[in-house]
Amino acid sequence: MELAKPFRVTQPAISRHLKVLEGAGLIVRRAQGVKRPCRLAGRGLDSVEQWLGTLRRALSKNYDRLDAVLAAMQTDNVKERKNR
Repeated sequence: MELAKPFRVTQPAISRHLKVLEGAGLIVRRAQGVKRPCRLAGRGLDSVEQWLGTLRRALSKNYDRLDAVLAAMQTDNVKERKNR
């Protein structure tokens, strides 16, 4: 109930989200009486960080290519205007 309290989400919805995170290896849950404390799973987060790094590099290359295309288009437009 503590996790659901600050959000406009029901307790069952929070439980489903936690199950997904646990299944993805991002959190670890354990039974402690009636409570089920969670903690972040380092290995899972390392995998996410690695994936994000790959994505960042790919996006950076794409943006660099886009910048080059836009710069070339701008140069071409300037040349066209001068030739008129």
